[in-house]
Amino acid sequence: MTRGAIAALFVLLGGCSDQQPPPVSAHAIAEVSARQNRVPTYPQPDTTYLSFSRAHGFQVNYLAPEGKAWLWYPGNRLGVPEDYKRDVVAGQEAMCWRHLPNSFNPVTRKQGGTFACESLALARRTVVSALPADPFALQTGRVPYTLDRCAAPAEFSFDRTTISC
Repeated sequence: MTRGAIAALFVLLGGCSDQQPPPVSAHAIAEVSARQNRVPTYPQPDTTYLSFSRAHGFQVNYLAPEGKAWLWYPGNRLGVPEDYKRDVVAGQEAMCWRHLPNSFNPVTRKQGGTFACESLALARRTVVSALPADPFALQTGRVPYTLDRCAAPAEFSFDRTTISC
């Protein structure tokens, strides 16, 4: 697996964030690859997911029906609107995300506007917990507070000793 693969775990927005993510290391790649799939039903509409990678930290993502989603990204003061879809890329099931054209991913250093895909198997390993519906009302475009990359919201249940910065 390449550094690009881990960096593309979730092609996410950081344009509103003042935080700089740490460089992607071989350790971070191995950490996600070795993880168990804790939420095998990912992705399901009308579900809020908590994901973690050393590159991005904790992220919260509400997947609405019909391919719409909202992201609560570390350091951002507003939610990030997204489009999502499942696809097949190079013979592998993939999860694909599209962000607004004026968006910027601080890890991959890429501009938004087109769909970017990742292996669904790898994406599932980044997801550490899920909640039904939209408990944080992310589809309003607002977030409850500025998320710290190393602090997951208390509402999610997972092993906080093994999944952390």
